[in-house]
Amino acid sequence: MERNASQPSPPLHEALLADPEQMLAIYDQAAQEIIEVGRPEGYFDDWLPEELVWPPSRTPSGPLTLDGLLKQASLVDAIYMGVPARREARLAEAHAEFIRATPGTHAATHLYLELERLFVARGAGSQQDFLHLFQGLYLDALASAGLYAPDEGEAALERARITRAPLAHAQASAEALALAAETGDPRLDALYTAGARGSLGAGGAAGQEAPLREHLLQVARGAIAAIAAGDLVATRYNTYTNFAWFGSSAWKVILDVQILLKRIAASPLARHADPKEVAGIAADVRRAQAKLIEFFQAHREDPARIKPASYWYGHQYSYLTRDMIDATRALIARANRLGAELMRMAPPGSEELAPIPVPPLLAGRASGRFLEYPHVGRQSEIPTWQRVMKLAGWIGPSLANGRKKRALGRSTLGPAERREIIWRENVRWAETTLRTFGVDVRVTIAPEFQAIARALDLGSGRRKILFLPTHQGLLDHPIMYRALASPELLAAMGWSKPVPCAMFARAGLGMAGIRVGKWSTTMFGVSAREFDHLLETVDGYVIADRTGDARNAIQRFAKVIEERPGVLYPALTTAAFDIQSPPLQHVLFALLPQDVVIIPMAIRGSHSLWPKSPKGNLTLNPGLAEVVVAPPMLGETTLLPRRRMLRIQIEAAALFQAVHLAHLLNPEPAPVTRAG
Repeated sequence: MERNASQPSPPLHEALLADPEQMLAIYDQAAQEIIEVGRPEGYFDDWLPEELVWPPSRTPSGPLTLDGLLKQASLVDAIYMGVPARREARLAEAHAEFIRATPGTHAATHLYLELERLFVARGAGSQQDFLHLFQGLYLDALASAGLYAPDEGEAALERARITRAPLAHAQASAEALALAAETGDPRLDALYTAGARGSLGAGGAAGQEAPLREHLLQVARGAIAAIAAGDLVATRYNTYTNFAWFGSSAWKVILDVQILLKRIAASPLARHADPKEVAGIAADVRRAQAKLIEFFQAHREDPARIKPASYWYGHQYSYLTRDMIDATRALIARANRLGAELMRMAPPGSEELAPIPVPPLLAGRASGRFLEYPHVGRQSEIPTWQRVMKLAGWIGPSLANGRKKRALGRSTLGPAERREIIWRENVRWAETTLRTFGVDVRVTIAPEFQAIARALDLGSGRRKILFLPTHQGLLDHPIMYRALASPELLAAMGWSKPVPCAMFARAGLGMAGIRVGKWSTTMFGVSAREFDHLLETVDGYVIADRTGDARNAIQRFAKVIEERPGVLYPALTTAAFDIQSPPLQHVLFALLPQDVVIIPMAIRGSHSLWPKSPKGNLTLNPGLAEVVVAPPMLGETTLLPRRRMLRIQIEAAALFQAVHLAHLLNPEPAPVTRAG
């Protein structure tokens, strides 16, 4: 039975901490399961089968010995050391397939638009009639599409519910629905000459004459190939980056600290250690173990649930991983401080208590493929006093923006006039913000963008448009205002001036600056609640509350974008580390109108400009953000047909996550040297 989202249950890690013995039993069971999954993945190729047994954390004689801990650590190290290369190989294969499928996606868009125009011009029906015909054939093509065949390693991950087979959910639904699809309509047999830009897989400029059915099947197959390839990219990224690399990094820290504590306890130096400090570190280890269990359980959630609990919802998972990063860094610092103090008291020749390093992924120092591009992000680091001065300088423009909103809220101007005025004010505020913090923004338009934009006639304002950006850092909002008003985007869209957009945001976006008891104000000079109200009534934004169910707000947002362009961060949360990309919210794609034009945008480099971790940090840095605007994508060909069994748009969400990743990350090897 699904819990009521308005009455959230306490986090799993809190419940686990209430019963330490039960927690350790669950921890040990999860560890053994991960080892079993890791065997066919190749992490233990040099191990004997009998060696792949996780030593239990509790034995009849008491806690695990140092030898037992070292065995645990060696098992985790095998995974930790093997993940980066395995991740690169898996992603390189999936990325290459996605790049191969991408031209077919754009060709499908052009062909669909050309056929739709001809269909309506002939008087065969409306655009909605055309979409209905296409979706019946789409179901047929989806039902008969060849599924990706996982190898032994990925099959084991699927059995363990850590990953899923790409396209499996949609195809199973389509097989049940295809028989009911209306594909016998005589209009599908009419001949059309189309594909002047080159039909899918065929070049030439003359076009091809064929029944409408054959043309639309070409469109469907091109779209399905892209969705399947995108689904593979997304599922592999979620498995090997969000789960395996991040999880093994945090796990390694836990065991390294446990081993250090065990070595201290067995050393003559133990008598010099503060018992309260040792007990405090041990308690921190237990909390970290409990959060690791919660992390593991989150990744095993069923993505097909209407109201997922954690990982597939977004922001709870982001906060969990942020807290895990903060906890592991604090744990390392506390343990190393204790070790250093004891070593200062150690006589010559004592066994060294080597400091525990922060794993590269958790320190923002990872190297390899599919990481941040080296030319973006933080370009220098400023001292704390300069950050304080810049933040103080930011308050004035923010207060002025808040006053403008309040004045417009009291005015007799109509909603459209208010939105026009406040949009210009928001762009000015964003420009001041970026200038204050020394952040440059570069806007790059994908090569195929303008051709598709012209075919869609985006500049006319007759299309429903949704901008879909990534969300890696806390400065993404001013960066987006800058991008949406940039000459590059205006020219690509065919707009003569910036167009006020409706943004979808969670409540509390104003960020509390001063708090006294229950009273607080934001940097805009109003309470968080009043700021949310102003965003809705003056800016025309849609605000989702924080109860965990954004469905109602998304439905309102879907109506708003019928009137003006919208902006939505589809992960509905900020990333906790530089290359974290959690699954996008499939409920969003289930509620969007089918005839929406979706424009994915990747904001490169924003995480290191102002990261989410540690909690409450003010680590603002000057640097460069690059906004890469991907080609427009049609909802008609990328959102699955609206049928009850296809209301969970997992595959559509995965496709757009893959588009984000393809533009956000560097597929070539590039070392990253800056700290997180």
